[in-house]
Amino acid sequence: MRPALRRYSDHIIVVILALMCYVLFFYRLGDIGLIGPDEPRYAAIAREMLMSGDYITPRLYGTPWFEKPPLMYWLACVGYKLFGINEAGARFPSALGATICVFFVYWCGRRLRDASIGFLAGVILATSIGFFAFARAASMDMLLSACLTMALVFFLFGYNDPAPRRFWFYAFYTALGLGVLAKGPVALLLPALSLGGFLLLRRKWDDLRTWHPWELWITAAVAAPWFLLCTIANGRDFIGVFFINQNIERFTTTIHGHGRPFYFFVPVLLLLTLPWTFLLIPALRGGFTKNEHLLAWWAIVPFVFFSLSQSKLPGYILPIAPPIALLLAKELLQPVSRAYKVAVFIEAGTMVFIGVAFGFYGSTLNMDPHVSGTLIATITFLMAGILSVMALWLRPMFLAFFNTAAILGIVITATTMVFPRFDLTDTMRPWKPALAEFVSDDQAVLMYKPPRWAEYGLQYYRFNRVRAVFSPEDLIHATAGEQRVLCIAEDKTLEELTHLANLDLKVVHTIGNQRAFWAWQTK
Repeated sequence: MRPALRRYSDHIIVVILALMCYVLFFYRLGDIGLIGPDEPRYAAIAREMLMSGDYITPRLYGTPWFEKPPLMYWLACVGYKLFGINEAGARFPSALGATICVFFVYWCGRRLRDASIGFLAGVILATSIGFFAFARAASMDMLLSACLTMALVFFLFGYNDPAPRRFWFYAFYTALGLGVLAKGPVALLLPALSLGGFLLLRRKWDDLRTWHPWELWITAAVAAPWFLLCTIANGRDFIGVFFINQNIERFTTTIHGHGRPFYFFVPVLLLLTLPWTFLLIPALRGGFTKNEHLLAWWAIVPFVFFSLSQSKLPGYILPIAPPIALLLAKELLQPVSRAYKVAVFIEAGTMVFIGVAFGFYGSTLNMDPHVSGTLIATITFLMAGILSVMALWLRPMFLAFFNTAAILGIVITATTMVFPRFDLTDTMRPWKPALAEFVSDDQAVLMYKPPRWAEYGLQYYRFNRVRAVFSPEDLIHATAGEQRVLCIAEDKTLEELTHLANLDLKVVHTIGNQRAFWAWQTK
């Protein structure tokens, strides 16, 4: 870099990372409706919190909802103030958390190594496909990742700073307290296990005193007030649901229906850090410094811990992405090695696999990417060819440019042209204006055998003026005494109602594979 520019290098890096975070996390954030059962639930709880002014007891349509702590809801209220009560406002906490992760990873790499390592780590993290996906979803996982990333960075600064160390540990324990407000006790357990393993490996037991463990009172001061106030307001119900059901039973049983095999997080890791995942091959081949040992423990512990859990969801291991990004960054500045070539060839092979799977067998896999299979195959095969050339003749820094440009291009194309198509098949948002043509806002709409995502989605968009029925008898009972009732059902479940002798149906609207119809009893 020219001397005239070197003095501004940090400012240039910050601007580049900020632009990347905007494009990857915030650009057209609300262009697709709320997806799955969790997004509409969390968005509805935050909306009710904002409208009621009660920031202590989370409620889902008037009923206390104790599954998660309040940090996401509080920040979603901020998002609603900034963007309006809409999808972008509900997803604001995750986009903000992802941005915090990227800049803290940059800050950590810059302070402990140099600006180039920090910049590359930030780029790797921001352009990891799984990380980007969670950054654009209304969920608790990204906020937990942000809090644990801040805690990791503050701990590393305190651990490596021989001067005023205590300040960094104050910040470390504060971040842990925020993590407890984001996801609960797991925000304490994961760092405790990571640091315990690190201490056991180094066998320098006196280090524990220098970590100021008695400053845990700061964590308690940050997190305990809400738990205390919520317990006072709701009593044993809160304790039973949050601590027993949502933490202990969720880990030890499949009570919530999220049972997965032990190896579940292996493919999740592959997707979480794709396209950078395979750089783990050269990254793990050499010796680690003490800081890299800590990063490794911070990544390994959540992976192993949640693999042992009886309930498993992809977002559980999201906190491992930032330390992995810091571990991978140095590999992009190393000379070409055999391990590096192997990693790039595996990435090329993965592109071919994706092209074949989605390009030719998408319907067999029951997946609809809303993009031409031929186009997917063409792009992925082209990327595989370029990666093969890079593995044979180009240095790792070219891989950094290629992966970054490819992900940015894919994300811009997807958010502009592809994601909005999912509105018709994977969200209930299009039904909001459609139903307004047939019923008033205060009139209930029935859903016949709805999937959870559809039920919660329509509940959000109609402020819970929705009733779900799960048998023909229930539907007949719901139409008793009424002239007619507006219902929604998927095509496959609507078919079973057409043979009922005492029920007439009239389809009035279709969106995707769902149909709205009037139902009434015949005399």
